[in-house]
Amino acid sequence: MAFIATVPPRRASGETADVYRYMARVGGHPMVGKIVQVFSLRPGSMRRMIRSWELSQWAGQESRQTRELLAAAISRLNDCHY
Repeated sequence: MAFIATVPPRRASGETADVYRYMARVGGHPMVGKIVQVFSLRPGSMRRMIRSWELSQWAGQESRQTRELLAAAISRLNDCHY
């Protein structure tokens, strides 16, 4: 089984802690998914990934539920199980 070292939110400091706070702010809740934590050793990359999510899924006129449903449908069409 593969293992990727991460910095969990409760142990984060500096830029990584700042990015976790940014994720909580734009995501609307304090939970940080494991897929985000995979980038914790590269906080600049983690911030860019979160920003792309923010622009593509969390911003705009449609409800979040509608955007999530659309993203799930597209993932299914692309045979993406995540």
